[in-house]
Amino acid sequence: METKKLTREEVLGRFQASLEKKKTFVAELEKSMRDEYRKETGKEAKSFSVL
Repeated sequence: METKKLTREEVLGRFQASLEKKKTFVAELEKSMRDEYRKETGKEAKSFSVL
């Protein structure tokens, strides 16, 4: 199998797409976790952190 040398633009495009996908996933995760916390405790979460 041959390896394809990627251009700088291709790498940046993939990286940006990855960041956008992560941002979307984290937003969905935060919403569901805050809703679950509110349902279990009756309080609003003060913070939410992601690595």
